[in-house]
Amino acid sequence: MAALRFVRAGQRLIAVGAIRSADFSDVESLRVIIVHAEGTDVAEGIHAIEALMELKPSALEGRRLKWAKRAWVIHNLIGHPLMQVLALLRLHRQALRVHDATVPRPLTPSRRNGS
Repeated sequence: MAALRFVRAGQRLIAVGAIRSADFSDVESLRVIIVHAEGTDVAEGIHAIEALMELKPSALEGRRLKWAKRAWVIHNLIGHPLMQVLALLRLHRQALRVHDATVPRPLTPSRRNGS
């Protein structure tokens, strides 16, 4: 049996199968507009990236989001292991906070040019 897949937009979890469309035109600002069976919601921050990866990973190709070199090192080497330890201690909220706090922000056009 296939697992149900969801994306988070605001305070709502939306089943992928209920999504009618998604607007990735502002993904560089970490904002994705999701139209679904019950209305329209906005995924922001890490949730915008997660929605993009779930719904249309090809939108990352080419000109879209860019990170500084090695930007994911802290997240992968510290954020994920610390999140796992906290989860084992049943500190789920703190685990998610650590995870989200260590996710790097993409470079904006002004940050790419060194401004």
